[in-house]
Amino acid sequence: MREYLTVSQLNKHIDHLLQTDVILSDLWLKGEVSGFKHHRQSGHYYFTLKDQESVISCVMFRSQARRASITPQDGMEVLAWGSVAVYAPQGKYQLYVQELQPFGIGAWQLYLEKIREKCQAAGYFDIERKKAIPGFVNRVGIITSQDGAALQDMLKVIRQRHRRCQVFLVHSAVQGAEAPYELAEAIRLLNEHGESEVIIIGRGGGSWEDLMPFNTEIVVEAIYKSQIPIITAIGHEADYSLADLAADLRAATPTQAAVLAVPDINQLEATLARQQERITAAITRKITRHMETLDRIMMKKVWKDPLQLIKLHSDRLQQAQLSLNQAMGMVIEQKSTRLAFLTARLDGVSPLKTMQRGYALVMSGTAVVTRGEQVKPGDELRISMLDADLKVRVMGKEAVSRWKI
Repeated sequence: MREYLTVSQLNKHIDHLLQTDVILSDLWLKGEVSGFKHHRQSGHYYFTLKDQESVISCVMFRSQARRASITPQDGMEVLAWGSVAVYAPQGKYQLYVQELQPFGIGAWQLYLEKIREKCQAAGYFDIERKKAIPGFVNRVGIITSQDGAALQDMLKVIRQRHRRCQVFLVHSAVQGAEAPYELAEAIRLLNEHGESEVIIIGRGGGSWEDLMPFNTEIVVEAIYKSQIPIITAIGHEADYSLADLAADLRAATPTQAAVLAVPDINQLEATLARQQERITAAITRKITRHMETLDRIMMKKVWKDPLQLIKLHSDRLQQAQLSLNQAMGMVIEQKSTRLAFLTARLDGVSPLKTMQRGYALVMSGTAVVTRGEQVKPGDELRISMLDADLKVRVMGKEAVSRWKI
C-alpha cells in the first residue's frame, strides 16, 4: 500500500513550512481593506487585503486589535505587519496581523472624504437639524477618558462657573480600535439616562491617528441621533473632525466646551444683584411719586368738607331734572297738538263721513265700481252704506252725463 498523509497532516506540514519561511513569518503587506468585520463578541477583526489581481484573508486578534492605532475600514489602503499561517479547519492560509498602519496621508484623506460624503448625504451635517444649547444648564453629561487631563480641565471650569452643577461622567476610550464603539454607546447611555441637559464629548490633543475614532461613521451617526444637544471638544483649535461637523456646537478645546456648556453663576448672581438694586430703586421712586400725588389729593376741599361737595352735585342734579321735565312737557304738548291736527284731517277724508252725507260704496266682487261701463245688466253688486250692506242685481243700465271727468 502506498504511503499517504491525512488532510490534517498535510495542513500541519504546510503550516510548518510557512511559519519557518524567513519572509512569510515576518512581513509587511500592502493592500486595500475589503469585507471588514468586527466580531463584537470575540473582539477579533476579520477582513481581506486585495490589490488589482489578488486577495488574501486576514485576521487580527482582539489583543492586537485593541492596541491598533487605526480601525480598518473598507476601501482603506494599509500596511499590515504579521505572519502567514494555515487555518487548519478550512485548509487555507491567511495573514495573522499584528499591526496596522495607514499607507500614506493621502490615502487617509481620501478615505475620510468618502466617509464625509456618505454622512453628508445622510443629512448628519445639516444645519437646520442642529439643536440649541440651553441657556441655563444644571446637569452636564461628559464622555471622555476618566484618566485624561481633558476631564480634569472640564471639571475645574465647571466647578468655577457653576458649583452646584451636576456632572454625569461616562468613561470611554478616546483612541484605538474600541473607541468608536465605546463613544457611540456612551452617547446612547446618556440619552437613555435622560438627566443631562447638554453633553460634552471630547479629549485632549493628539496626532491625527489618535483622533480617528471621531472620524468614524458610527460616532457621527450617534451624535446625529442624540436627543440631547452635544458639544464636541476634540483636540486643539487646529484639529477638526467629522464629529465636529455633526455636533450641535463645536468647541476648540475641552476647557472652552465647559465654558460654552455651563453658565457663569457668579456673574449671573452679580448681574441679578444689580438688577434687584435697580428694581428696588425704581419701586421706591414710584412709591414716592404716588405718595406725593396722594398728599396733593388729600389736600383738596373734597376731603375736608365732602358733604358740601355732595350738596353741590345734588343741587345740580335737581336743576337738571327740572329742566328735563320742562323740556319733556313742551315736547309732549307739541306732539299732542300735531296729533290732533292730523286726526282731524284724517277724519275729514274718512269714507264713513262721506257715507253720512248719503253716499255708498258699490263693489263688483272685490273691485270698486266707479263707472257704468264696469257693469252690465244681470250683474250682482254689493252696495255698502253707513249701517248696512245691500246685495242687488242690475236690471238695466242707462248712460248719463251729469259730470264730465
